[in-house]
Amino acid sequence: MNETVFLTVLTGVVTFVIGQLVVKLLIEPVQEMRRTIAQISHTMIERANVYQNPGIPTQEIMIETSQQTRKLSSQLHAHLYLVPAYSVTARIFFLPPREKVLAASSALIGLSNSVFKAVGDTYRANAKKVEVVCDSLGIYLEDSARWPEDLK
Repeated sequence: MNETVFLTVLTGVVTFVIGQLVVKLLIEPVQEMRRTIAQISHTMIERANVYQNPGIPTQEIMIETSQQTRKLSSQLHAHLYLVPAYSVTARIFFLPPREKVLAASSALIGLSNSVFKAVGDTYRANAKKVEVVCDSLGIYLEDSARWPEDLK
């Protein structure tokens, strides 16, 4: 009788510990990555007026946008290391592949650097960077929000 109670309690504790390990080491990092992708989606819409009009907004808004975009790029890049066995986990949880995450991170850094001044075709370059970010991370971008094909 005592042996049965002990085995029941031990099985319960082991199950709880394994469950907590899965949640803390796998589920939470995946959720954080998805949360970062959602924040990027929000920022692409919220700050579109700054990306598409470099040098026009106030200095304060441009600095804030640049810092926010750079921070999101860093978070996105960090998730590649936080999510265990990223290439396998990405397939299981439908996350973007590593190459696409790196492309999006790079495009976000490019956007953060190009909000201060328009030189040449900065508008087009910024629009293309937004497209790279959205396409790489699976963020919906309307056709009307894309740079027109006939102007490329």
